[in-house]
Formats: sequence, C-alpha cells, structure tokens
Amino acid sequence: MSLLVLRAWLRDWRRRPLQRLLTLVGVIIGVAVVLAVDLANQSAQRAFDRSMDEVAGAATHQLLGPASGFDEAFYRELRMAGWRDTAPIVEGPARLPDGSTIYVLGVDPLAEGPFRGAASDIGDAPVQRLVTEPGTILPPVGWFRDSGRAHESRVTLEAAGGEREVTVIDRAAERDQADAATDEGGGSLWVTDIATAQGLLDRLGRLDRIDVRLTDAEVDVLAETLPAELELVPVESRGQAARELAQAFRTNLTAMSLLALLIAAFLIYNTQTFAVLRRREVIASLRLVGVGRRAIFGVVLLEALLVGVIGTLLGALLGIALAQVLVAQVAQTVTDHFFAVAVTGVTPRPLALGAVFLLGVGLSLLAALAPAWEAARAAGAGSTGRGGLERRARRWAAWLAVLSIALLLAGGGLIVTGAGALMGGFVALFLLIAGFVLLLPWVLAWTLRGLAALVRGVTLPRIAVRSLERSLSRSAPATSALTLALAAAIGVAVMVGSFRGSVEQWLGQALTSDLYVVPAAPASARGGARLPEDWTADLVARSGAVSVSTGSSQEVVSERGLVNLYVVRPHANWLDYLPLLESTVAREALGERLATEDAVLVTEPFAAHHDVRPGDRLSLAVPGGQRPFEVLGIYRDYGNPSGTVLMTQAAFVRAGMPPDGVGSFGLRLPAGVDVEAVVERLEAWLAEQDRAALVTRPGDIEQESMAIFDRTFAITHLLRVITLVVAFIAILGALMALQMERAREFATLRSLGLLPGGVRSLVVLQGGVLGTFAALAAIPLGLGMGWLLIEVINREAFGWGMDLRLPWDEVVETVLLGIGAALLASAIPAWRMARMRLVPALREVP
Repeated sequence: MSLLVLRAWLRDWRRRPLQRLLTLVGVIIGVAVVLAVDLANQSAQRAFDRSMDEVAGAATHQLLGPASGFDEAFYRELRMAGWRDTAPIVEGPARLPDGSTIYVLGVDPLAEGPFRGAASDIGDAPVQRLVTEPGTILPPVGWFRDSGRAHESRVTLEAAGGEREVTVIDRAAERDQADAATDEGGGSLWVTDIATAQGLLDRLGRLDRIDVRLTDAEVDVLAETLPAELELVPVESRGQAARELAQAFRTNLTAMSLLALLIAAFLIYNTQTFAVLRRREVIASLRLVGVGRRAIFGVVLLEALLVGVIGTLLGALLGIALAQVLVAQVAQTVTDHFFAVAVTGVTPRPLALGAVFLLGVGLSLLAALAPAWEAARAAGAGSTGRGGLERRARRWAAWLAVLSIALLLAGGGLIVTGAGALMGGFVALFLLIAGFVLLLPWVLAWTLRGLAALVRGVTLPRIAVRSLERSLSRSAPATSALTLALAAAIGVAVMVGSFRGSVEQWLGQALTSDLYVVPAAPASARGGARLPEDWTADLVARSGAVSVSTGSSQEVVSERGLVNLYVVRPHANWLDYLPLLESTVAREALGERLATEDAVLVTEPFAAHHDVRPGDRLSLAVPGGQRPFEVLGIYRDYGNPSGTVLMTQAAFVRAGMPPDGVGSFGLRLPAGVDVEAVVERLEAWLAEQDRAALVTRPGDIEQESMAIFDRTFAITHLLRVITLVVAFIAILGALMALQMERAREFATLRSLGLLPGGVRSLVVLQGGVLGTFAALAAIPLGLGMGWLLIEVINREAFGWGMDLRLPWDEVVETVLLGIGAALLASAIPAWRMARMRLVPALREVP
C-alpha cells in the first residue's frame, strides 16, 4: 500500500473531525467500561484472597467449635499432648468510626511462627508491644497512609464486645524504617494479641478456632481425640463457597460491561460504512489510476485499526481512572455479603491491559470488515453508489433474519436443556440478544414501508420515512445500538425491581416481632455475638411481651462442608409467616416434626448450591456429635447467599448441652401498648447489664437490609447509564452521517421552497421515528433479558428465586428516554442541515 493511497484516504480526518471524534468516544467508553470492571473485579478478588489467606496462614486444618467459641483450656491440653504445630485464634469483624468494616485477628505471637508472618516475630518491637501492652493492635501498614492517623493514636472500635478504645501501632514508625511503600493497600486484617481480641470480640476465656499443620497420617489420629463439640476441618473448605459466589457476582458485572463494547461496535460499523460511501469519488479515482482491490480493502482496515488503537489506548487510561471509582463499590459488596475486604487502589496488570487492547482493536477491525469488503468490490464510479449498497443491505437483512431465527432457537435450546450452568446461561443470553438484534433490520425495513404507506398523502413525513427506508444500511445499525442499550436498561430494571420487591416482601414475612434485642455490634459481627439466654424473663417483665423468640447463627461441620446453621426458638405461629416453597409434610404438622424429630429446613440458595431436596438427609455436627437430620422443606430467604440450615432449639439441644447464649431476642407486645415507653424501659435496663445490647425495630432492620441491597446494585445502575451514553453517541453519529449523506436531497428540497424550519422538522422527525422504533423494540427484548437474568442466571449464580415483577414505570421511563435521546441526537444534524450552503450541496455527485 503506497503512502499516496494512505494520504488520500486519511485526508477526510482533517475535513470531518467530528465523525472520527464520535467514533473514538464510543470506543473509548466501551473499552474503559470493560477494563474498569475487570480491574475492579481483580483488585477486589486479590484483596479477598489475600484476606482469606492471611486469616488461614499456612495451616492445613482448623479446629472449629460452636459459634460462641470453646474453652481456651483445650489449647493448653493440645500442646501438652504433643501437638506443637498449633496456633489459637480469636477472630471477627469490627467497625471503625468512619463506618468501614475491618477484620480483627487475635493471635498468640509465641505460636505464630509456622503459620503467619503478621505477628510471628516475638523479637520484633511492634509484636512485643502486643504481648506486653493490653489494647494495642497492628493495622495494615497502608491504613496509616490512607487514613492520616499517626502512630500510637487511640481509635474506637465497635465489635461484638461493644465499643473499645485501642492503640494503633505503625510497624514502620516502631522499626524506624519507611516500609509502607511495600504495602498493596489499606487492607482489612488487623492483628492483635489474643487477650485483646477476646475482650474486643466478647470471647473472654474462649477461642474461635485453632490452626494446625498436619500430615495425612496425623489427621485421623487427632480427629479421634477431639471432644464432641470440636471438629477438624480442612482449610480449603472454609471460604470456598464465598469465593464461588463472589466470582459469580463479578461474572455478572463483566457480562454487563461487554454490552457497552458491543454497542461501540455498531458505532464503528456505522462510521466506517459512511466513510466508504462518502469517499466513493476517491475510491473511483484510485481504481482508475491502478490501485488494486487489496489496497482499498487494506486502507479501510488500517483506518479502523487506527481508530481502534487510539480509542483503546485512551479508553485504557479512562478505564484505570474509572476503576478507582468502581473498586470501592465492588469491595463493599464483597464485604456486605462474603468477607471483610478493603481495597484502596487498583494495580493494572499487563495481562489485563493486553487482553482489553486486543479486544478493543479486534472488535474495531471486525466491525470494519463489511465496509472494507464493500469498498474493495468497487470497480468504478458507477458501482460505488449508494443505491447498490442499499439493495444489498435489504438482501442482507433477509438473510440476517434467517440467521437470527437460528440463534434464537439455539439460545432457547440452551435455556430448556440447562446446559453449561451459569456460563451456559450467559451464552444463551448473548445468543438471544444477537438473534433479536440481527432480526431488527428486516423488521425496520417492513415497518418503514408500512409507515410510508400510512402517511402517503402527507408530504413531509413521507419524505422522512422514505429517506430512512432508502438508507437502511445507515438507520439499521444505529437503531440496533439504541435498542440494545434500552433493552439492557429495561432488563436490569426488571431484575432489580423484582429482586427488591421480593426482598421487601421477605423482610415483611421474616420480621414477625415488634421489637428486637440484639448485640451492640456492627451488622457483620452480630452472627458470632451472643447475649445471655437467661435475659428472657427480665425482658418479658420489663416489656410485657406476650411471646419471645430467639435466634442464633453459627458455622457447623456437615457432610457437605461448613454450613451456616440458624437455631431458632420461635413464636407459636411462626410457620404462618415462613415463605415455604416445598415441603414433604403439611404446614400444620411441620412445626411439631421440627420440634420433636431430627429434622431441619433449608433455604433456597442452600438447596441450589448443595443439591438438596426435601426428603434428603443432612449430617450436622451438633451438641452430642454428628447426627443425621431429615430435610423437611425449602423456604425462601435472602439473608445469606451461601444458604442456611434452619433448626429448632429443641432439636439442637436434644442429647446435648443448650446453646451458650443467643444471637437475638424477638419480642411480641400486646396490642395497643406504648412502644416508645417499652423501648425506654428496655434501654434503661440494658444500660445496667455487662453485655452491650440495643433495642431495634423491624423498620430499622429493613432499612439497613435495603441499604445493603442498594449498594449491591449501585454499580449495575452505573453501567446501565454508561451503556445509554454509548448508544446516544451511536444514534447521534448515525443521524449526522445520514443527513450529511443526503445533503444534496435536502438542498434540492430547499431549492423547491422548503424553509429551514421544515428541514429541521424533517431531520427531527427522522430521529423520532428511529427512537420510537428502538424504544418499542427494546420492550420485548428487555423483558426477555430480565426474565432470563431472574430465572436462569441468578438462580445458577446465587440460587435465589424471586417473583417476576414488571416495573412498568421504569419501562415507560426508558421508552421516553430512548425517544428523547434520539430527538436530542437529531438536534445537531437538524441545525447543520438548516444552515447548509445550497450551491456546494447541489453540486455533489449522488
């Protein structure tokens, strides 16, 4: 390819920079979104894995007991029995004054050597202070840099043991060396001496676990010597479910981000096709002077390559900046649902940057293949005209309609068969989207023909519709891009609206008490916090409650790994409010069997993740040892994405000791009682107790739960907005290209007496037609996407079922948004066409 051919082709970049700018902006935003989501996901994943690994250290197994912990004397007995590679741990979440969640790890520095480096060097000055000075704690080094706090500051932490002041020690300052630069971020793991952690986390005299390092031969030997309340669990079994669920969440975000890049591909195709049409004289001249077809094909692809490279590089820079915003949101979601992590920055990985570069450039080249082929087929001036392209576009629309049917059938087949699980659901989603989008040009062509016939006697609308019909290669890609963006918005609105409505309904069913007494700890720490069970009589006496329920969560060992067990002493009619989905017995007999037999209920996510059905048996470690429990039913619950096993307290303590404290009390008050007065009496009594607790209302719990829900889906709404921005740029570019392409027609109409206002009306009318078509076409696609997200993808990813709710307000809002975006996008080309110079436009060769 000669330099002369390249200069002749790229001269248009200086003459019409706005077209190139719009294309570049589309590529930049699309690439930026994909890279930002990938970087945010990877940063949160690294923080998650780092936190989990730091907590587990080099241990091969862990000794676990009840949720309230077990007597620390057992650790001494274990060491005296010769098990030296052991380390006691007290762990749990706490909250900083700014509301952020951290993870407190209480260790014995004398035993930490084989396990973790965080506090294993007893000769190190900071570690010595942990042992000799109560109330000292070692935050991650980066926390001092990010928070602005000084070495030896006093910080108030709120945890299961209430509010406690601790002294924060900066390792770098204590060692008199600046090693903070080696830290990757603020972190979430705070290390302290085990005695300090016991007071902070309300574990006085108790341990949460003991880390051990064992050979294969030692595992069975140690397991046989353990008391009934303790279980030996492999390290990899802890956190595996959380890792899988966090990965599913990130997969959902990645799929959403790819939509923005897909819409950018429509924009590239639109611009490159228009570039070929506008340069038909240049192509004809180059062919006449002997330039070959390959050279023409190559120069079009080279232009697309330049657009892809420039747009991808700029998009990568924007993506890194955007990732700084998204990473905090992703990390907060992981903290809310899985494990406390803190990420203060992103580190672009060469592999990720290389992958997104290939994706952006490759998609740009792929989108330009059809325009390049069209340019290469040109043999002379007569064959490069618009008419031939439009005839071929109409033929292609018919063939694409046939292909779309095949894609829709393939996607439907994946859904029906359930092949591929979660990834199969995403493949089915993209097959259905591709099939629907490929069908749009054919539907648009027939719709425009019908509109032309409908407005046969009205001149201006007929001209507008016929012009769009004769420019199907122009209008179809832009309409497809806008349809896809609006459908994504509708699909997300259906999913989020259905999920939110289901969660609100579930909270209304689950919160059956008038008041709750819970430990004064952050929400993430309440699972392990306990209150004395003998408070029941005093609570009844001071509140006048007619019924008291209790509930406690704890991790127990089962044949299917570690599971979350919820032990409940319920109100008498609790089953009337339980959202039961399946059961082997009638609801009337269910309560008695749960109380008198070894039987449990499981949540919908638990049944999905562990493939459990009603009638199956589940072996659980409870007081007295491992016992098999029959699964009597499945109920709906959104409190734990990993799933929960529900057991009555009567079944839990059968042949064993009662639980050591409860996680919460639920009080039902008499009708007509003054709730505020009851709250005041309870708070006054609680203030005198040695256990920090607070009184909360169902509305407060619901508000906190919905705040977590809204944080979870905030990033999804952000991606939806970005996708709409890309679609707006696509429709703007298409309308500008369409009007510039038909400048001679508009000049002719002006010469025949059409006023500038008429030209503006004509252009705006065309934008309105395309916007209305895209908005209406987006409704069935968006509703289908929403159904698929609810019934297939979310079920596979999280096991949650939800009632489909059609948010018609959001659907109407999205339709109006699409029409408004198209009308707004038509404003600039309408203004330009109304002000164009007639003589140069009339001289253009059609």
